[in-house]
Amino acid sequence: MIKSLKRVMALLVVLLTVILAAGCGQSNVVATVNGEGITRQQLDEMVSDMKRYYKSQGLNLDESKDSEMLKSLDSMTLEQLITQTILVQEAKKMGIKVTKEDVEKEISKYKESMTEEKFKEYLQKNGLSGERLKEMVEKDLLIYGLQKKMLEDFKPATEDQAKEYYEKNKKEFVTRESYQVRHILALTDGKEGDKAKLDLEARTKALSIIEQLKQGKDFAEMAKEKSEDPGTAAQGGLYTFSPGDAVPEFEAAAKGLKPGQMTMEPVKTTYGYHIIKMDKYTPEKQKSFDEIKESLITKLTDEAKQQKAEKFLEEAKKNAQIVNKLEKPEDKKTP
Repeated sequence: MIKSLKRVMALLVVLLTVILAAGCGQSNVVATVNGEGITRQQLDEMVSDMKRYYKSQGLNLDESKDSEMLKSLDSMTLEQLITQTILVQEAKKMGIKVTKEDVEKEISKYKESMTEEKFKEYLQKNGLSGERLKEMVEKDLLIYGLQKKMLEDFKPATEDQAKEYYEKNKKEFVTRESYQVRHILALTDGKEGDKAKLDLEARTKALSIIEQLKQGKDFAEMAKEKSEDPGTAAQGGLYTFSPGDAVPEFEAAAKGLKPGQMTMEPVKTTYGYHIIKMDKYTPEKQKSFDEIKESLITKLTDEAKQQKAEKFLEEAKKNAQIVNKLEKPEDKKTP
C-alpha cells in the first residue's frame, strides 16, 4: 500500500488492521453508524480486499467450502468498516479537512515510483478503480489527521519511567544462553522403505563424511554438499539454538563440544544422523539499562500511544449509535 497509509497503520494498529474501503450508494445497507449507512457493496469490496490479502499469504478463501468461516469474514470486515466510519466521523467533528488537492498529492507521491502503465497494473491487481483509491486515501488522511490531533498533547516516556520499568522487569532484558554450531544431517525421517536399511545407510553416510572431515575437508562446504537438512544446508549447516530449542540428543552432544571441536561419532536423533561442530558458545547475559534505554523509551512511548488510541476508540464507540444488520455466525442457534 502507499506510504501514507503505512504510517497511519503504524500508530493506529489497534484501530485498523488493514486499509479499509468505502463504496457508494445507500441501497442494501448492512449497518449504520450515527445514521450513516454502510452498504453491501462497500462490505463486498472490502471482503474482496481481505481475500486477496489472504491469498497472497497462501490461503485461498474463494475455494473454501466453509460457509461459517466466510460469514465470520463478513462479520469481522463489517466491524472494521464500522470502526473506520467512526474514526472518519470523529475526524470531521474535530474540524479536520482533506481537500482534493491533498488526495492527489498523496497519490502522486506513490505514482512517482512507477510508470503510468505500472500504476494501472497496480490498480487492476488490487481490484481498485481510480475513484475508489481516492476515497481510500481521503479516509486514511482524515484518520491520520485525527491521530495527530489526538496526540497533540502527548508526552513521550521519560528516562526515569524507562529506568523504573527496567528495574521491575529485568528478566525481559536477558540474552539467553546460546550455541552456534554447524551440522550435517544424514536424513532418515520421512523416507520410505525398510527402516533398518535406511538407518544403516544414513549412519554409513555420516561415518564417511566424518572421515573426509578428519582428512581436512571444510565443514561448511561439506554441509552445503552433503547435508540433507533443508533449513541449514545452504548456510553451510549453520544453526544457533538455546537450551530447549533442539532435540535432546542434539543438544547434549553440542554441549559436550568446545569451540572448534566436532563429534567423532554420528549423533542419532529422530531426524537421522548428525555430525556437529561447535562454532561459538554465548553464556546468558543481563543487558544493562544503557544498552536498552533508547529502545525501551520507544517501546513505552508506543504502548502509551496505543493505550490512548484504544481509550479514544472505546469512548467513541460507546457514544455512537451503531446498528449492525448483518447476521453474525454466533447469532445462529446450534441445532
